[in-house]
Amino acid sequence: MSPGTPQLYQVSLSGRVFDKVRELAAVAAARGDGEAFLAALREFDRRLRVYPQFGDPLTDLREVAGQIRLGIVPPLAMRYAVFEERRQVFVAALPVLMPKLSAT
Repeated sequence: MSPGTPQLYQVSLSGRVFDKVRELAAVAAARGDGEAFLAALREFDRRLRVYPQFGDPLTDLREVAGQIRLGIVPPLAMRYAVFEERRQVFVAALPVLMPKLSAT
């Protein structure tokens, strides 16, 4: 790793989350915001690897040093755990597809 290169976080998704993301992608495509969903998913991946603290803190974990956070990149919202010391992020809570905003 060269100087100035950020040390990335390792991101893991549960199988249920992976399946839900695929389901939500189909729902978003059917309602007309599939491209926005895919862009949000790519941005989530980038942020979780580089700076997972972008999300709002929800609670500190008690058994291990970590924090549950809520991140939102419209139209996608995800809760995830960040473990700073290990530089790991786990996404186990099912993601949520936010309502489509109408163009007014």
